[in-house]
Amino acid sequence: MQLSFFDHAMQYQGGKKSMKFLNEMKEIIPFEHLVVILIEEGVYTPEVGKKGGRPQTPAKILLGALFLQSWYSLSDPMTEELIHDRISFRKFLDIKDEDTIPDETTICKFRNKLIKKKLLSRIFDEVKEMMIKKHLILNEGTLVDATLIHSSEPKRKKDDKGKVISNEAHDKEATYTSKRGQKHHGHKMHIATDTNGVIKKVIGTTASTHDSTQFDALTEDEDKAIFADSGYMSKKRKVKLREKGIFNGIVERRVRGQSELRPKQTRNNKRFAKLRGLVELPFAFIKHHMNFRTCRYLGLDKNQEHFCLIAALRKSAKSTCSDREVWITVQKCQNRHLKAKYIIILRIFQRKIAKNERLYFFGDILFEINWILWVFQRV
Repeated sequence: MQLSFFDHAMQYQGGKKSMKFLNEMKEIIPFEHLVVILIEEGVYTPEVGKKGGRPQTPAKILLGALFLQSWYSLSDPMTEELIHDRISFRKFLDIKDEDTIPDETTICKFRNKLIKKKLLSRIFDEVKEMMIKKHLILNEGTLVDATLIHSSEPKRKKDDKGKVISNEAHDKEATYTSKRGQKHHGHKMHIATDTNGVIKKVIGTTASTHDSTQFDALTEDEDKAIFADSGYMSKKRKVKLREKGIFNGIVERRVRGQSELRPKQTRNNKRFAKLRGLVELPFAFIKHHMNFRTCRYLGLDKNQEHFCLIAALRKSAKSTCSDREVWITVQKCQNRHLKAKYIIILRIFQRKIAKNERLYFFGDILFEINWILWVFQRV
């Protein structure tokens, strides 16, 4: 297809940061495979040989619109408006024709179809499989944690005489809980990550559900090590992990009759906390960068599906970090002495990355590492 003068003019337009991020996401997300799944499940039916009328909106554009909506915390009307307005959004969706831009009703109906058939959780699984094939998820242990997602609280309705006639929330499945003396109303998002903070599993419950109730479901596939905060501490769990030969990295707290922790417990807690803290990074990204602090939908089922979509998009964003790919190359190295040299060099590069740029080109770093190792082997 020949480009128009307008397409040539817009070819290098768009915000530098947003274009860089969206271009990386465009390469990582398996759009073609996801579209095939939508066709198989009957959510999307391509029109062949249609003559006249408005052209059908491609499934890739509908999926991309949902992803943009989650990354930038947009409502359905604002998603439609910004796709019309922003060049970076149009390039991400490969939009050439104004008629293929979905309106807010189309986006809403498409999302409801995905939720009804539980395909958002399927998208999460597909992204996870893609990352496993590319060795972007480390099998060195599991970190577990949960966070509260707020939902609108019930408002008291009174009659003319001042008597309370209703005290129900819009979301009847949302519940109350207390954390650090403060009252919270909504749902809870439980996640399991690898040792670099990439989400492997996500479960949604009501806020009143204790964190530890989802521990077994989140760690059922783990056979090496588990790290969690003191809320997951249990004597039975400790014995069970020891019997399975799984390293117990759960932070310990004082029990009844114990005035203070033993020196060994204190030392272990400090060691575990450094690694366990990485599970907080996905929550920081989701709540501060994606601005996801409040439930968007009513009911646990819809919010569970939305949690899966949020986790899948967070996972895709995490996988663009190039020093992570270097670390995976290190882990795959079988020679113990060679692996030690890799780790030393990697730490040097990580310090440089922290000082200068957040992202480095993976090929350049790997070339430098291989070159230095070649020198080491000759010495």
